[in-house]
Formats: sequence, structure tokens, C-alpha cells
Amino acid sequence: MAAHLTQLEQMKALPVVYAVMEQAGVVVPSDRWDIRTTGSAHIIVNMGSELSVRVAKTQQTGYLVARRTEILRRLPKTLPFAVPRPITRVITRNGFTAVGLTWIKGEPRQQGAAPPKQLATMLKAIHSVDFSGYGPYLDMVHEHWGGRENWEELLRQQVVPRLLTTAQKIAHRAIDRVVALDPVRPVLVHSDLAGHNILWKGDKLVGVIDWDHASVGDPAIDYAALGNYYGWDSLTRALDATQLERARTVAHLLPLQSLAYSMKNGMGGAIQRLALERADEWYLDHRAEIFDG
Repeated sequence: MAAHLTQLEQMKALPVVYAVMEQAGVVVPSDRWDIRTTGSAHIIVNMGSELSVRVAKTQQTGYLVARRTEILRRLPKTLPFAVPRPITRVITRNGFTAVGLTWIKGEPRQQGAAPPKQLATMLKAIHSVDFSGYGPYLDMVHEHWGGRENWEELLRQQVVPRLLTTAQKIAHRAIDRVVALDPVRPVLVHSDLAGHNILWKGDKLVGVIDWDHASVGDPAIDYAALGNYYGWDSLTRALDATQLERARTVAHLLPLQSLAYSMKNGMGGAIQRLALERADEWYLDHRAEIFDG
């Protein structure tokens, strides 16, 4: 924790953390802070069960804090799991922007099988949210990895050419299959239902965090993320056959999206190389599934 505290000091981001604490009416000594710096856009400072301070790492992400915080204000109170709720205004100090949120007691589950009924309940709740009036606060579909309206063009022209020649044909086929899917009624999608954003107490799903990339789109976007993390066996009992098949098809794009994300967000060469190597390996390993599916 000391190293992370030093990082906050070096960034000169401590004043905004203290300002959020003051507005929240919370006093927690720094030796009790749980500081998490691994996120691409934010540093999270958890203060026991009293407060979670979210600090944008850059001015660009700081600009988005207010917009994305509004989503958390609007999500229904009747959801069957907790979501972070704002308890302070969005505050800026020394060029850093932060907000105080409620802290959710729970931990991410290890990758692998999860209770299907819990996943099904979560998906139904998210995809049933009435998103009227949410428009100004939501991302566009695929915005977080650079896709937006032209996601197919971006993947084909900028991402796929980076793959090994033998993997490129497979990746293009994966894109073809998604493009060919029949339209479905758009719903509110979380868009980043990776395992680290779903909190559990044992086998009970208790929280869903990080709604930054919430958008209106195909529910299979969320299905695919869950299947990729918890395994398709968990989803087999949570979805019907049509939903499951669509999810598998959409999941074929995940390696390309990960590579696109690393490119869009200016991640270091080593991170991009790792994303590229993983994409090459994944498409070569799943050739038969993509061409025969």
C-alpha cells in the first residue's frame, strides 16, 4: 500500500482524495486505505466499508467522470445486487477529478464455473432496465475499444492486419459471422462484465461495479463476456439455445477487441505485443469452431 500511496503523492492527487473524504464526512487514516492502481482509467481508494474514492488518472478520463457518475445515480434501486452509488459531488483538485462512491462488500470470483441462476438473475435485471433518459450519459456500443459505428471497418483495416497471415483469414470469418447475425431488440448492456467487475459472497452475486462503458446494444455483448470468464457450461443453464449460440458468435471477436483496446488507449508496446500474441494463438486454436459453427 505504501508504494501506491507514494504514487498518489507523486501524482499530486492526494488533495482530491482528501477533498472527497471531507465532503463525504469520512475520516480514515491513510494506513487503512486499500489503493488499487491496475485499472486503465482510474485509481480506486477503498476506505474500509465507508467510502470508495474514484480518481481519474488523466484529464481525459476526468472529463468523463461526471457523465459516467450520472449513470450510477439513475440505475434502479430495485436491482437484485448492489451498484456503487455517488455520495459526493464530482470534485477537481490539482487537475485531478474524483468522486466518492458507496463501497460494496464482496470480492471477484476466480475464473471458472459460477452459479448459473445467479448469472441469469443478474442478466435479466440489467437488460430489463428502462434506459429512457440515459442517452447523454452512455457510451456508444464498442466505444471503449474504439469501435463506435465503424467497428467492422476498424477491426478489418486496423486490427486484423496486425495478426499472423494464417490467423487473419480466421479473424475475418469471425467478423463475417457477427455481421450476419439477425438484429435484436437493443437493451441496456453493461459492456464490461468481466469477472473483476462482478462481486460475490460465496455463491451469492452481491454487486456489479464499473459501469463506465454501459451502452444500449445487443445483450450478447454481456453474454459473451460472461462465457469467456465463467465458462460456457455456466451459461448453458443461464441462457436458452438461441442466446447461447449468439453469445458464442459474438465472443469470437473478444481477442480482436482486446487488441483494439490496447491500441486505442496507448498502452505500452509490451502490452500490445501480448494482446497480439494472444489473439494469434486464440484464432489458430479456434479455427474449426469459427469455420464450422
